[in-house]
Amino acid sequence: MAYYENKVEHFGGALVLFQRNLTVAVPNSQTHRAPTWYMRLKIGGHTGYVTKSTKLTVYEDAYEFAKSELLRLQQAKRLGHSLKEYTFEQHWQDWFDRNLKNERWKAERQNWHEKYAARYFKPYFSHADGTSLRLNELTLQVQEGYWDWRINYWDTDRGQRLQTYNPKRRNAKTQTTNNAKRKPAVKTLQMEQSALNQIFFDAAQRGRLERVIKLKAPVHNGRVKRRPGFDTDDYTKLTQYLRSYRDGIGAFKTVGSNARHDLQRQQLYYFVLFLANSGLRVGEEREMLWRDVQFDAPVEGGTDTVAEIYVSKHTKKGEARKVQTQPNANNYLKLWREISPYKGHNDLVWFGQSSQDGKPVKFVDLNRGFQIFLSKVPVEGRTDGLVHDRDGEKRTLYSLRHSYATMRLDRGDGVAPIAEQ
Repeated sequence: MAYYENKVEHFGGALVLFQRNLTVAVPNSQTHRAPTWYMRLKIGGHTGYVTKSTKLTVYEDAYEFAKSELLRLQQAKRLGHSLKEYTFEQHWQDWFDRNLKNERWKAERQNWHEKYAARYFKPYFSHADGTSLRLNELTLQVQEGYWDWRINYWDTDRGQRLQTYNPKRRNAKTQTTNNAKRKPAVKTLQMEQSALNQIFFDAAQRGRLERVIKLKAPVHNGRVKRRPGFDTDDYTKLTQYLRSYRDGIGAFKTVGSNARHDLQRQQLYYFVLFLANSGLRVGEEREMLWRDVQFDAPVEGGTDTVAEIYVSKHTKKGEARKVQTQPNANNYLKLWREISPYKGHNDLVWFGQSSQDGKPVKFVDLNRGFQIFLSKVPVEGRTDGLVHDRDGEKRTLYSLRHSYATMRLDRGDGVAPIAEQ
């Protein structure tokens, strides 16, 4: 019994429409639906046939669809495009695996791509039934719709369910993801824009996209918001209450603290003040070893001494460089080394709570502890302490980098040396 039924040839056999005999193709199938038309296309210069379903049951409709596919694939072949139809998920996985193989990312970046693809990219670029959209189905309307969907993600049914229950927190004190920021920051959207444009550009290079896709994330008020810093008054409060936090007195009085917690408080104290007086990124401080520090380096044309820090190439900029801190940072770092139990040449300057082979590992995130500290700083007229600036923008450890630049400008330092650092 023949596999092809109702076979019809067009254009000298370049386009063949047929229906499948289910008793041959799928012997155990039981269906009362009208049979679907399939197409078999022969593309010049391509070995073999392109065979797939039109997903249509009316012959005239199937013919028009098959004819348009034949013309599209003929044009794709002339332009050097791939004749294989890749879905977004198939291409993302191929792109991701190639980047891993070529070791282009650090572990943190790899983790970012995996998480954002699983939570945002793959769910959006898919059909209602969860199957991934083909790359060439990504119309302009689909592309531009991503940003509205993404900005309002945590208000959708899917986002609400994730906030209500997070299976990764089964054994945690809280079971929810309610701490997720409801509206993503512009910087977050720009990171997603960069990732998606890399994915689509790679697809176009490999002939899997018939047109170049370039997304543009929206910005607030036509400009990108910068992370908030600390003005002079708030920075004074910050340093004042950091001392209380370090010593466990005043607003931060502790009862029954232990040596481990005392050390963590000391570290946060010196970490924050060093960050505010060095201009380094948090990730750059995270990588610091004591061998990277030159204490009491002379300053050309002055009498002060500073700390000179070798910044590893395994940080954000991807290149090694030396950074001279402000004099205060030199002093803070020397005081911290006296306290730290890890003073070896190859020991981490700043470390996490976990250890491996008797040595601490790099810290994962000090931002949460910093914001808890900020929330407890008593500030008149504010219920959340120093967490938000006067415009309501939430501060992070990175805010200290902006404060550093502002304080240097206020002292009359030139823009060029600050920008260079």
